Amino acid sequence: MTDLPKTTQFKATTSLACSIAMTHPDRFNEAVAAGHYPCAPKTIPGRARAFGVADVIALHSYQRFLNQGLSPARAGRKACEIRAFLEEYPDADQVYIIGTAFNDIDRLLPEFDPKEQLVSINSTQSISVIGLEVLNFHYLRERIVHEINEAALIVGGKE
Repeated sequence: MTDLPKTTQFKATTSLACSIAMTHPDRFNEAVAAGHYPCAPKTIPGRARAFGVADVIALHSYQRFLNQGLSPARAGRKACEIRAFLEEYPDADQVYIIGTAFNDIDRLLPEFDPKEQLVSINSTQSISVIGLEVLNFHYLRERIVHEINEAALIVGGKE
């Protein structure tokens, strides 16, 4: 089986990123304006946002968390944690989101043994694991790259 590209030289507009992430652009803009999605690509008035692959993965995760019933603020915070994780681990094909006994402390790790009952929160302390969510990025990343590359081949935009 041939691996598809995991990166692209192109960026997605808000419209394309929202289409790929299955997010309504107006709801996305409302979340940004309300401060619920602080990791949105920066922009200046009159200029479109430019979404990289990791930005679209985070936006897709945001919509997924909303669909699961999280509030926009909590979904945005969690999606932005994933965005930060992808900055640190750009080639990661999955993230382990470890829920801890303290609801505000989720640990995001590139690898984790689900049989573990404790997770390190610093060099001297560990905390009980109460939940584990695994998000796989391999297929999603390839699909995002494909969609962005396909859109880059179209000159003139939507009709």
